[in-house]
Amino acid sequence: MKKKKIIALLTSAICLAAAIPASTVFADGQKVLTLGADLDQQQKTAILNYFGVNGQNIQTLTITNQDERDHLGSYVPLEQIGTRTYSCALVCPTNAGGIQVKTANLTWVTSNMIASTLSTSGVVNCDVIAAAPFEVSGTGALTGILMAYESAVGTTLDAEKKEIATQELITTTTIANNIGQVNATELVNDSKMQVIQGDVVSDNDIDIIINEVAQEEQVSLTDEDRELLKDLLTQIAQQDYDYNEMKETLERVEANMDELSAKQEAAQTGETESSDGPVADQTETPETAAADSILNQTNDAALGDSVVIDATDPTTINDAPAAEQTESSSTIDITTSDSYGDTTSETTADAPSTSDTIDILNPEGGTSTDIITDGTSTDVPVDGNDAVVVDGGTDVPAETAAPEETVAPITSAEMAFSPITSERTGYAVYAAGQDELTVFINRSNITAGTGMLAVNNAADSSIVETINLNDTAKAAISPMTDEELLDQGWTEGTKAVVYLSNPLGQSSTYFITLSEDAFMTADGTAHSEAVTDPSLWDIQTSEYGFALDKTQNAGLASGTTVTGKVLMDGTAAATAVIENADPSMVTFDVTEFTASGTCNATFYGSGKTTFQISFYDAEGTPLNTINYTAVVK
Repeated sequence: MKKKKIIALLTSAICLAAAIPASTVFADGQKVLTLGADLDQQQKTAILNYFGVNGQNIQTLTITNQDERDHLGSYVPLEQIGTRTYSCALVCPTNAGGIQVKTANLTWVTSNMIASTLSTSGVVNCDVIAAAPFEVSGTGALTGILMAYESAVGTTLDAEKKEIATQELITTTTIANNIGQVNATELVNDSKMQVIQGDVVSDNDIDIIINEVAQEEQVSLTDEDRELLKDLLTQIAQQDYDYNEMKETLERVEANMDELSAKQEAAQTGETESSDGPVADQTETPETAAADSILNQTNDAALGDSVVIDATDPTTINDAPAAEQTESSSTIDITTSDSYGDTTSETTADAPSTSDTIDILNPEGGTSTDIITDGTSTDVPVDGNDAVVVDGGTDVPAETAAPEETVAPITSAEMAFSPITSERTGYAVYAAGQDELTVFINRSNITAGTGMLAVNNAADSSIVETINLNDTAKAAISPMTDEELLDQGWTEGTKAVVYLSNPLGQSSTYFITLSEDAFMTADGTAHSEAVTDPSLWDIQTSEYGFALDKTQNAGLASGTTVTGKVLMDGTAAATAVIENADPSMVTFDVTEFTASGTCNATFYGSGKTTFQISFYDAEGTPLNTINYTAVVK
């Protein structure tokens, strides 16, 4: 049995004496949920049941395939990322305890890989659950976790460290193809610990660390894997990491890997316990997750009997022994496909193909349609070229899909609109300057078609602006949130947010139309009918208003300055004042206007910020006040 590694650069006395840095205090229950954009309603319900948050009012983000491409595109070929996103996450920042992670149905990326990687991104204390309703590799899970964490704490992590964290996860999974998950995780984690604690000044220092750790782990690296690891460690060495902040997480991962490695070695030698006794440990015994941790609130039966569960703290795995990571005894090639119903798994002669079914719970808690997995084992992640296949790479065929079924066209009766001046809204009049329009559709898995949305001036029926709905810079399509579904009284739905280049003007009436095939179902079997009735989507604007250049779908970015425009000409208003703005979130170079004019608005931090624009007549009498909310990414 290999001896416990000794990290030469670790000086215990210094670590124990070092002051613990102050940490941000988080409110209890400050959780953020992420859902993969391509989950259907039954799969979402199963995930919510597993997380133990079904029915709770919780901030929810939708993670799209484009989000994964943005985060992984530098390290994973786009054809391997695929076109669908299924991974979900529940994130809850904590005040202590390091990073605790639990995973469900992530068959290649483990909880310890995620914990170590998150420490590289700059996360210090946080509880994380990452899951999918059926087995996926899990490589794309990091995308949603980081987005959820930033939303929960209201702070954007250092972009370079997030990039390095993604590089670390891909490096670990790539090396794992050759030496296994446990050895790869241990190798990367321990090498990183030495680099962060030591004084690395040259490539030779990193080479020495890699050689020493590889020798201690008794593993042999290919030239390609060695270069990957060296490049990663070089990037880490150039950052200002504080080991005291990362210590609890990294040493927990180290202890977990030592235990798993010992179990593997005992299994290989036929021993039930090491002849040398328990593995010697230089670190303190890792603390377990807090009793009220989200890791202890999961319903581990919600995803079916065959669910694969793993955790940095095995005591959080309910009513079942901890899932152990074992070395692969066979090889299965996984190829990618963009077509539902295609068979996307190919097996070698050494590993006959099998198909497992996972029961997906319906909203009433019963059992509904079985989702057929691709038959891969829990430790087989790659294709024949040793490239990582991420979550969206393999599509999951649904038993219930009937190719011969005729799907009805999408009609206006299935749509709702915002903003809208109608009986339902009390014939509301909206502030001038509106630059976002939303179409809600009472169907899931809707995508942009080939048609357009048109803004028409009701006074003369002239077209003010047209937008191609498949232009991702001008339109964003995503699943509706739980709050939006509740507001419409629907159980499923898709929304399309359209960003106008020309904000709606003062004291005007508009009607919106949609051309034929503006939307289509994800599988292309149904399209939308044209919406041409001028009375169906009517919008009336007020005398006053405010418009903010959001750069369309790019959104407002923290630290950037954009142009705002106050609209008041031709009205009784003599002055307009921007007020009640939180200066820690937004500042304006001009806040008072005596006519329509522009200002520069600079946004800080991330999240929602609200301010007001008040209009007064010549005597200073208030005429109108507009509340404006901006969302900063």
